Amino acid sequence: MRRKGAAWLAGLVLFVALWLTIWHWPVYLPPVTPAMEQAQAGLDDGPYRVFGYATLTNPIVRLLVVGQPVPSSAARLPDMRRAGRDILPAPGVVLQGRVFETDDEGLLRLDRYERLGERYRRDVMTLDDGTTAWVYRRLPYTLP
Repeated sequence: MRRKGAAWLAGLVLFVALWLTIWHWPVYLPPVTPAMEQAQAGLDDGPYRVFGYATLTNPIVRLLVVGQPVPSSAARLPDMRRAGRDILPAPGVVLQGRVFETDDEGLLRLDRYERLGERYRRDVMTLDDGTTAWVYRRLPYTLP
């Protein structure tokens, strides 16, 4: 009986820790840069569709970055392949990922997470179903 109580208590502590992490503790996002402000200024009102092919396929990462639950669905990006943290053209190859929608604030949080203008750029690309979505693509690395 003592083991059941200890296991229950450990489960409760883990649940509370996860709940606090997800809902109450702020997730660090880099500050807004001029490049991010410029990218936001040229947008129509949302919602915006975003295609994730790496960390953004994980619902917990999306929750922490966007700041709210973000349902997604399977999506495919034709003629592209993953190359580390980037995607590259690859005729005949289809990149599997997830597509989801977010609002203005969520897109700005994604831009901050991806460090738009410093590490990634955001391009509109056409998915295999004919719809379009924003896709974050790695910027070329340059020495300072």
